[in-house]
Amino acid sequence: MITAFDKKTATGGNRRERKKEDTKLKIINVALRLFQGQSFDVTTMEQIADEADIAKGTLYNYFPVKEAIISEYWQNSVDELKPQAAKLIQSLPDTKARLNSLFKKTAEFLKAHQDITNAYIRYRMQGMGNCERNKSLRSGFEGILVSIISTGQKAGDIRQDINAEQLARYLEMMYLLVCLMWLSGPDMFPLEKNLKQMVDLFLSGAKSNREAK
Repeated sequence: MITAFDKKTATGGNRRERKKEDTKLKIINVALRLFQGQSFDVTTMEQIADEADIAKGTLYNYFPVKEAIISEYWQNSVDELKPQAAKLIQSLPDTKARLNSLFKKTAEFLKAHQDITNAYIRYRMQGMGNCERNKSLRSGFEGILVSIISTGQKAGDIRQDINAEQLARYLEMMYLLVCLMWLSGPDMFPLEKNLKQMVDLFLSGAKSNREAK
């Protein structure tokens, strides 16, 4: 079940800015409800505007396409995940445990939001070049990976000849590929199993067990 986003409006800013933020959150919540009730693909921007009781032009001023609504929701969800990620770094013993715990949490979210996950990843892949040029379009998940990887580098269980940001990009691309495989065939590519394999491959490489020894 999709849970409507309920992030509190920032106390700073003037009344006009708070009203704009309230309108944006209203649009997101209405859209999520429609996506849940009748699927993402069936839902139209016109329906979202009608349900939110705003002019269609106003909706397009906030979000040019419905995929942009999903992207905004995704960024907000990642923001909510960041405090949990900080606790993972403090409470778990090494990088492998932290990454496995993080991806277990993300798998729970993805499986509960499969329809919008599919839409978001398609949208993200289409705009990959724009995301590289404009960091504001990214989900923010890469930043969580950077924190975990840089902590591992300081502890000595992650190589230091490649910076944490680059390693995080590699891992995020692996993550997107695993998600695409799962979406294309959930029974053939179980999400949790493949995420664990992904973490092992990222940390250990493709060497055979005999070589690794």
